[in-house]
Amino acid sequence: MSGTPTEQADAAGDGPPTISEGVPNHCLTCTVRGDWGHFRRIDRTVTKQTYRLPPRTTIAGLLAAIVGVGRDEYYDTFSPENSAIGIEICDSLRTVTEPTLGLGTNPGETFDRAGGTGRSTVQVEFPDSTDNRQIHSYEYLVEPAYRIHIATEDTEFYDALRTHLTEGTSHYTPTLGLSELLADVSLPASTTNPVSPVTPVAADELAETVEIESALPGAVDSVVPSPGTSHHVERLPAFMEADGSYRRTTEFTDYAFTDDGPLTARATGLNDVALGRVDGRLIAFH
Repeated sequence: MSGTPTEQADAAGDGPPTISEGVPNHCLTCTVRGDWGHFRRIDRTVTKQTYRLPPRTTIAGLLAAIVGVGRDEYYDTFSPENSAIGIEICDSLRTVTEPTLGLGTNPGETFDRAGGTGRSTVQVEFPDSTDNRQIHSYEYLVEPAYRIHIATEDTEFYDALRTHLTEGTSHYTPTLGLSELLADVSLPASTTNPVSPVTPVAADELAETVEIESALPGAVDSVVPSPGTSHHVERLPAFMEADGSYRRTTEFTDYAFTDDGPLTARATGLNDVALGRVDGRLIAFH
């Protein structure tokens, strides 16, 4: 595709991207940040610890909220065959732990009732605020910021998301994990177009080691540790599907990342990773 990056983006953005071997020919790029974030680890109970990286399923839910799609109506939009997402960390990740008092949520023990019979008249159930409180420790991310590269072949969803990102609007309020942790979703600095062209990159075209600007899914063994740099690996929920009136995770993926700059990896370990350059930056899609 010839022309400047802006001209390429304008041309590519006429329709949804085409995804080949996990790499889209173009994507939507936005920055998500907030004062606080909390992406609860599913393997923790009493202490509410957080993932440092937002799970792919969480990003899909956040984007669905922007578009206004229902709770169980966007799983196919972000299926492995129809979508690709790359995640960059824009700033250092810092966490704090705060004890929190909350009302119990067991209807058989801590709920009270008021109003009518519940048959011909309305009866309301609510947590009893005079009962004992429960204490939980929540781990929060402090001022998290991520750059998200999004591609989906769902035409209706893509067009709606592009419009919302361009106009700075959303159907539902976007949050960073919890409903009270509001998120600011904006376009990257110095651009008014959310569409970015993507150039596919094959692992055998790279040098012996390469710097990846995004989190790296599924190839954690290829990471080359750098002195003085903190490296992290998290196993995150990646895909979901509806399961009756519930939903269930169908795939987990290990992500390697650092918030100290690009991640260095051996090219020989990236053969199964979908790589593409976005504005000259090497991004790993999943």
